[in-house]
Amino acid sequence: MTLSDDDLYRYARQLILNGMTETHQQRLLDAHILLVGAGGLGAPALLYMAAAGIGHITVMDGDVVDATNLNRQICFTAEDIGKPKASTAAEAARKCNPALTITAIDEWLDHDAVDQIISKDMIVADATDQAATRVLINQACHDHGAVMVFAGASRFEGQIASFRSGLDTEMPCFSCLFPDISGTSQIPRCSEVGILGPITGMIGSLMAMEVMRQCLWPDQVFGRNLSGQLMLYDGLDHHMQTITVNKRPDCPVCSSRPSH
Repeated sequence: MTLSDDDLYRYARQLILNGMTETHQQRLLDAHILLVGAGGLGAPALLYMAAAGIGHITVMDGDVVDATNLNRQICFTAEDIGKPKASTAAEAARKCNPALTITAIDEWLDHDAVDQIISKDMIVADATDQAATRVLINQACHDHGAVMVFAGASRFEGQIASFRSGLDTEMPCFSCLFPDISGTSQIPRCSEVGILGPITGMIGSLMAMEVMRQCLWPDQVFGRNLSGQLMLYDGLDHHMQTITVNKRPDCPVCSSRPSH
């Protein structure tokens, strides 16, 4: 498929980057992303993914907009208070880029729906703050051969990583990084400890960029992706580091089940 004149004009600033081609842009347009969570991380990630031309994005969130969300959840305005987050965020993304397919699911992801929603070759952007949901996403991505891009933020800190265990038996999964997360989150919720809005903006933007890298894999158009790597950001010191995530030989998710 050839990019239209409108596409060439809209994505012109991306297309002139070294290594970026029309074929790569078409791969972005052909990609399907499931964004779980339309909050502080999901809101900026969604807008930047839509702006970049990721062609099909499904947004899933069972919450409604609250006034306390507005310091960081940039999809929403004061007029949106009380509205469902997923539908409202999807509408904001459509206004950003009307040519895309943006689907909203105004529900929480649960065990009953996860295997119908997550499918092979999908990229799942985990922007939730619930430990149980992260574990559920990780298991489904591994079982179905999907990529999981994980991000978290609280206070002045953020982190992001990618997991491809369902596609590569040598790669770790989320449970290799957080083996004891079930039942209680190791990442405190912002309602409990607070959050500085720009921190979620920064990590959400990095999440969108990581999703784009995964869409274009194995080409490294935007540099190396974070598969098997955890990036940590400390906003107080403006310090960032990346550490390697090792595959755990006793991991109950990725070491005992065949990959697809």
